[in-house]
Amino acid sequence: MSASKDAKTEKSSDVVKKNRKSCKTLNVPKSLARQGYVVWFHDHGEYLGLAWNEAASEIEKAHVTDDDHAIYFETFAQAAVACDKFVSPCRVLHSPGPGKRPKLMG
Repeated sequence: MSASKDAKTEKSSDVVKKNRKSCKTLNVPKSLARQGYVVWFHDHGEYLGLAWNEAASEIEKAHVTDDDHAIYFETFAQAAVACDKFVSPCRVLHSPGPGKRPKLMG
């Protein structure tokens, strides 16, 4: 019984090691334009922001490349809820202020 537990432990630790190796490191931006929480689409290097939609003739939420046009939320919870509405992989960044390095939150 002890030998089978040891075998399972070895297998699970091998899986964890494989997963750690396959995880890519995210290149967090060096700084952001303002203070707050931002939804960051890391695969595309874009942020959740507001953009003009010509077809609808209105401003809509969209992926934006410039962090100055990103939506800065006051709380992590607000940004996390906004993340749930997108299919594209995204994370929340917290910017302590203009020009300061943001922290990857979740």
